[in-house]
Order: sequence, then C-alpha cells, then structure tokens
Amino acid sequence: MSISRAWLGRALVFLAGAVPLLWVILVRLVAPADGTAVFPSAPPWGPDGVVIQEVHADRSPLRPGDRVIAVNGTALETWAERPEYPGDHPVYRLVRDGTTIDVEVTLSRYPWTNAFGSHLPAMVFVGVQLAVAGFVILRRSRDPAARALFAAAVLQIAGGDAYPLSSQVVDVVTGRVWPTVVSDAGNALFWGAMLHFAVVFPQRWPILARRPRLVAVIYIGPFLLYGVSALIRSAGATSLERLGLLAAVSPAAANVFPLLIVSALVVSYVKARDPLARQRMRWQLYTFGFGTAGYLGFGRLPEWLTGQPLIRYDLLVLFFLPCPIALGLAVLRYRLFDIQIILRRSLVHGLVFTGLLAGYLAVFQLLSLVFHPVPLPAMAAVALTALPAGTYLRRIVSRRVFGARDDPYEVLRQLLDSTSSAQAVLDHVVETLSRTLRLAYTAIEVADGRAASHGTPTGTPVTIPLVHLGEHNGRLILDPGPLREPFGPSDERLLGGLARQVGVIAHNLLLAQRLQRSLERSISALEEERRRLRRDIHDGLGPTLASATMRLELARSLVGSDPATADVIFDSLVQTHHHALNDVRRLVDGLRPPVLDQLGLLPAVRERAARMSGHVVITVEADDNVEPLPAAVEVATYHIVSEALTNVVRHASATECTVKLCRGTGLYIEIRDNGKGLRPGYTAGVGLSSIRERCAELGGSADIQSGPGDGTVVAAQFPL
Repeated sequence: MSISRAWLGRALVFLAGAVPLLWVILVRLVAPADGTAVFPSAPPWGPDGVVIQEVHADRSPLRPGDRVIAVNGTALETWAERPEYPGDHPVYRLVRDGTTIDVEVTLSRYPWTNAFGSHLPAMVFVGVQLAVAGFVILRRSRDPAARALFAAAVLQIAGGDAYPLSSQVVDVVTGRVWPTVVSDAGNALFWGAMLHFAVVFPQRWPILARRPRLVAVIYIGPFLLYGVSALIRSAGATSLERLGLLAAVSPAAANVFPLLIVSALVVSYVKARDPLARQRMRWQLYTFGFGTAGYLGFGRLPEWLTGQPLIRYDLLVLFFLPCPIALGLAVLRYRLFDIQIILRRSLVHGLVFTGLLAGYLAVFQLLSLVFHPVPLPAMAAVALTALPAGTYLRRIVSRRVFGARDDPYEVLRQLLDSTSSAQAVLDHVVETLSRTLRLAYTAIEVADGRAASHGTPTGTPVTIPLVHLGEHNGRLILDPGPLREPFGPSDERLLGGLARQVGVIAHNLLLAQRLQRSLERSISALEEERRRLRRDIHDGLGPTLASATMRLELARSLVGSDPATADVIFDSLVQTHHHALNDVRRLVDGLRPPVLDQLGLLPAVRERAARMSGHVVITVEADDNVEPLPAAVEVATYHIVSEALTNVVRHASATECTVKLCRGTGLYIEIRDNGKGLRPGYTAGVGLSSIRERCAELGGSADIQSGPGDGTVVAAQFPL
C-alpha cells in the first residue's frame, strides 16, 4: 500500500509539471505563427506599433529591433480594433534603422524548439525549480512551505506563454492574445506563491494561523496591482495600448513583490528567537536577496528608465538559481545544511572522483606505452574496473569522514557485541554509536533512572523513544554536532533499526532489574512467610496444643476418681480442638488462594469475573485442555487475570471485556477490553508491573498493547 501510494504521489507530481508544459506547447502549435516575440511591456505597445524583441523562425525576413507599424497596408491600431486573419503571406510594414520597408512573411507552425533553445538559461532554472519542489513535496506533502514552493514551480511553467515565449505580431493582428493573458496570470500567481512561502517558512505567521483565509489576499494582491496599474495607464490610451495593458498581467507584481518577499523574510528572521530557525532562514535571505538585487538592478530599474533591461531576463533568472536549492534544503531539513557541511561533502566526493580519474588516466597511459594503440578490450576492462573501485573508495572515505551512517547493518553489528554488566552495556552502546556515526553527543536514558552518555551536546539533538512490546523503556539521544550533516529522511532506516535494537537492550535491562527485584521480594516474602508461620505456630497453635495435652493428661487421671470433672475437661478440649483446626485452616489459606483448591482454575476465574461484573460485561473463554497446570502457573494465572480485570473495572471505562485461556506448547492468557486505552508514553503502575514480574518469575513474558480509543490487550504466556 505504501509503495503504491508513493508511486501515485510521483505520478501526480509528474502530471502537475507535464500538463502546464504541454499546454504551453499546444496552445502555440494550433495557430499560425510568424515566430516573433513582442512583449507587451518591454517596450509597451503604442500608437507607433510594436517592437519585435526576438525572432525564432528559421529564414525569417524579420529582425530583432524592427518596429512593425502596419500589416497588409493597415495600421496595427486598426487591427487592434477589428482583428482578422491577415492570410498565409501577410506583408509587414516596419521601420528598420530609420527606414520604412515592406516585408512579406510566411505564416507556419510555431518554432517552439528554437524558442525554448534561445532561452536555455530560463529553461534550466525552471527545470531545477520543478525538480527541487517536486522532491520536497514528496517528502513534506503536508508542509505549507513545501506546497507553496511546488505551486510556484508549476505556476512558472504555466506562465511560459508569457515568458520566455510571448505574443507575436500575428497575434496582435488576429487579436489572439488570450494565451499570453492566461500565462501571465500564472506568472502573477507565481509571485503570490513566493510571498506565501515567505510568510509560512520556517513557521506560519501568527495572523495567518488565526485567520487562514488571509492567504487568499496574498494571491489576489498581484491582480489588485494589475488592476490599479491598468486603470491608471488606460486613461486616454489607444486600442493597441489597451490591448498591451490587457496582456501585461504580471509586470506590476514583478516590480513590487520581490521587495515584499525579501521584507517578509527579514521580518520572519527578526521575529525568530530560535538560533536554528534563523540558521534555516539565513540562506533564503542571502540567495533571494542576491537574486532580487540582480533582477531589479539589471532588469526592472533600467527598463523603467530606458525601456530596455541591461541583461536579458532569461539570463537574469540565473541570479535566482541558488534559491530553489536553498529553499528545498531548508524545507527538507529541520536544520539547514551549514556551508561547512556542503563543502565537506563536496570536497570528499570531489577528491574521490579526482583520485579515481587520475588512476584511470595513469593506467591508460601505462597501457599506451605498451600497446600502440590501446586495445578496445583493455580499455573496456579498465573502465569496468573503475566503477566498483570508485564505489569501494567512496565507501572507505565516507566511513573515515562521516562514519558508518550509510551502512546501518555495520552499526547494528557493533552495537550488539556482548558486554558484562548493565551499566557496561549502556556505556558500550553509546560509545559504539558515537564512534560509528561520528556523533558529537550520544545518550541513553532508561526508564528506571539509569543513564549513560558520551561526548558533549552542542545543539538540538534527535530524541528517539525506546518502545518494546508496547512498553516505553526510555529514550535515545543523538546529536551530530554543528558541523556535521543532521539526520534526515534518508536516515529513517538507520534510526528505526537503532530504536528497535536499543529498545530491546533497554527492555532487557529493565526486565533483568525487575527479575532481580522480584527474586529479592520472593526470598523476602518466603522468609517473612516462614517467620509468620513460626510465630503463628509458636505463639498460637503451639501453646494451644501444649495446653490441650496437659489437660488431656489431667482428665485421664481423673476419669476413675472424679468423672464429672473429667467430663468438663473433655468438653473444653473439644472447643480447643475446634480453635486449633481454625488456626490450621487459616495458615493453609495464607499459603495459596483456597478458591483454586476448592473449584479449580477455570471455575475460580469465572467466579472472579462474575464477582467483578457490573457495568462491564466480562466473558471467559477457555480451551477444554487448559487444566491441569503446575501449581505455580495456576497461582500466577489467577493473580494476573484478577489484576487485569481490576484495571479494566477501575480505569478502562470499558463496557466489554474478554478473558481467553489457551493451551498449546505453553499457556496463553489474553484479557482484551474496548475501553479508552492507555495514553501515549504511559508509565506502568503497580498492577502492570506485577503482571510482568509474575511472568518473568516463571520464565514467561507479558505484552501490553494499547492505543487511545482502541482499548487495551494484556497478553501473557508461560512455558509448560
């Protein structure tokens, strides 16, 4: 199920990027094209025509910089008022180098491959942004920052018909500017998505947490700016100018929103009190601030002053190329990679690659001295040898520098090496983890208060609860340190294996301690029971029997001489005998629950369940071959069932409870209720602890499973 869900997520991410890209391509292929690009805002369309910024068609008579003023002898202003199809071979009247000329243009299919190829830097940026955002959304699908980042990537693809593509001269003539309008609306939403990211990373602004509907204002903002700008500039505008204003949806937001985004990041940075949160945001400020400075300084500002940017916008996009990488790392990591970590990883793997390449070239050079030319099989053998050699070398270098984090089984193997005492086990585990994973600090805290640590904590460590058989046994604390790579999703297998193995170790330590305490209590109880029996016999039953013996001898001596007195003594001896029997019965009952001898185990359990039934309906189910059982198992079973039923009646808030007894190679006991269950991270009380201890005394085991609202299952088994 989890695998199919993962592939479904990947398919949806792929479709989210592929559908807008196909729309961008198809919407151009279905209409005739002249292969030009006339952006409606740089410079704006006006009464003196439109300026061709780019020409993508092969062997086109048009050139960048040509100003088209008429088509088929009709001014563009007239075409803007009454758009029509100009025919397959329209004649463009244009101004080139101050001279007016007429040029015949052949309309054909849109040259989208040439158009995309001429904007390769922008394509690289969009591809990197989509790849990073897709990877992030698959790992953090519920994170609002990840969703905003992915929405920005998809919207930027959908905006491709406005940039890097744009309207053509023929689109102005036919009035087919709706692809540009729709795509530029996507670009406007892109700026809204970026501002949305800035106000939810690393955590949502409080005002958005209280009023989540305010997020809609962020996405409406670009269109409000567009409406205000178009309203102001449309006063007295010609038809062609109004058409250009209609198609230019995003420029107003592109002039304002970069500053708003940087401001929002600065506000979030200032308000953040956590040093790690500031560390996560620092890269966003650096990378986005750098991109914004280049975008505004070399693009928008010169365009406001001269009508042309100093650097093409598809090259200016490269100023923002570090942003998606930094944003992706920031969202994926609770602690953003420090610069030392990236440099260290890059240098390590770069040196490995360089060393491998140098070795390959050296071997090739040696072969070239022997063979002229080098045989193809020898070259293939060297190349095939280089691959496993590179993998082996990288593994060795990574283990020396980063530890065995990439090899969880080696960590677990060293972890399970046997040691002697309980404290030695803990010390061995923390020392092994610190050494194999190159950690700055490692600690284990067992639920009984014992602890072991190695190193010094330096930051915010990873805390892993140690749970085994449904019991919380302590926690494992791992701190990689400030200059090492923090744990991420790729380390989940390692951390899960560590949690299971260390959880078993902590459970065994607790079990050994409980068993030791249980044995101590058993010996103490045995001695106390012996002392009680000796005291009761010595102070109670013993004097009674001694007195009865003396009176019996006296009565025997008086039978012949004084029969009346002898009868009185015999009567008192009868009463003394009854008291002695009661004392003996009381001593016997204290050694073992009498109900087990009177009824047997199953009837005794049913009698106990019947006495405790009230608002809880208790059902007892048992195999026919459960009895006979060893005496110790009978007593332990009766006490375990009694203790579990007491917990159900007192604490579970249940309405039904089932007790099952099954016999196979051992005796299996299960008490299941439909109550509220145990809270997460509960601490076992006297009742649950006594159940585990009774099982441990006889070589058995107990497992208590529960979840909030799912009821509780107490399962115990004894070997027979």
